[in-house]
Amino acid sequence: MKKVLRGALAGFGQVAEKAHLPGFAAAGGFEIIAVAEAQPQRAEAAKAALPEARLYSSLEELLAVEEGLDFVDIATPPFLHGEQTLAALNAGLHVLCEKPLSLDLDQLAGIFSAADAADRAVFTVHNWAYSPQWRKTFELARAAGPVSHVHLSTLRLQPAAGALPGDWRRDGAKAGGGILVDHGWHNLYLLYRLVASHPSRLTACLDEQTPARVEDAATVFFEFPGATAALHLSWRAGLRYNGAVIHAQDATVELRDDAVILRKDGAEPKSFSFPQRLSAGSAHPDWFAAMLPDFAAAVADPARRAANRREADFCLKMIRRVYHSVRVGRNPLRPSLGLR
Repeated sequence: MKKVLRGALAGFGQVAEKAHLPGFAAAGGFEIIAVAEAQPQRAEAAKAALPEARLYSSLEELLAVEEGLDFVDIATPPFLHGEQTLAALNAGLHVLCEKPLSLDLDQLAGIFSAADAADRAVFTVHNWAYSPQWRKTFELARAAGPVSHVHLSTLRLQPAAGALPGDWRRDGAKAGGGILVDHGWHNLYLLYRLVASHPSRLTACLDEQTPARVEDAATVFFEFPGATAALHLSWRAGLRYNGAVIHAQDATVELRDDAVILRKDGAEPKSFSFPQRLSAGSAHPDWFAAMLPDFAAAVADPARRAANRREADFCLKMIRRVYHSVRVGRNPLRPSLGLR
C-alpha cells in the first residue's frame, strides 16, 4: 500500500492556497496536517481551507510541537527559505521548497550538507518543467540530438500579485533580487535541463528602476562547452508571453506559449497545440501535482535526490554571478564546485 506522506505548510500565501493545496489533492498520497502562518488574515484562510489542520504562528513553534511529520512544504517569501529549510532538516524532516531554495551560496552548501547528514530530501519546486508544453519540448529536443543554442524569454506586464497588500517582489531585502530571481530561476533550471553543464562565460544587462535595486528586466548571454544560450526577462512588456527556441543537431524546437513546433530540414513543420498558454496565470496546480511523484521518489530513494539539487545549485550560482558581474563590473566565473 502506498505510504501517505504527512506534511506541514510553512506560509499560506497565494502559491500555497492556489497551487500547492490543490496540487497535493490531485496527486494523492499527501496529507497536510499543520500550517505555520504569521499573518492573521492568511491564518484564517488556512483554517478555512484546512479545517482539520493545526495552526501555528511560526515554523519554529510548529517544529517544536508537531510529531509524525514526514516533510515541510516551504511557501514563504524567498528571504525565509534558507533558514526554514535548515530548521526543517535539523528537525529530521524532508523539505519541499518554493524557488529560490536559498539566496546565499554558503547557505546552499550548508543546506546540502545538512540534508546529507540527516539523510533527508531537499527538493525545490521546479514546476515549469512539468508543464505539458515543456514536457513535449524536452521530449522533442532529446530526440533531436545535441543542443547548440537555446533562447528563452519570459515577458510579463508586472510582477505576480501577493495575497496581502504590498509587493514583496519589489522589495530587494525580501525578494533577494528582481525578475532574475523570480522568473529567472525558472528559466535557469529549464536551461540546465537542456545543456547539463555550467557556462565558461556569461555577459548580462540588468535594468534596475527602483531604489532597492530590483531589476524589472534582464538579458543574459551564456557560452557553454559546445553551445550558447540567451535569456530575456521583463516585467515591463506589452504582453504576457513565454517562449523558447532550441536549435539541436537534427531539428529546431520552438515553444510559443500554447504551441510547440518541430522544424526539420526538408520536412513540413509539425505543431503540437495546448489548451492553455504557458504564461496564463501564476498558480498552475496541475504542474505542481505532476512534479510531486518526483518529490515522493526523492523522499523514498536517496539516489533520486541529486538531479533537483544540481538544478538548484546551477540556478543560484548563475544568479549570483550575474549580479556580481553587473554590479562589480567584471565576470568572475569559476568552474562549478559540482555536487555528489
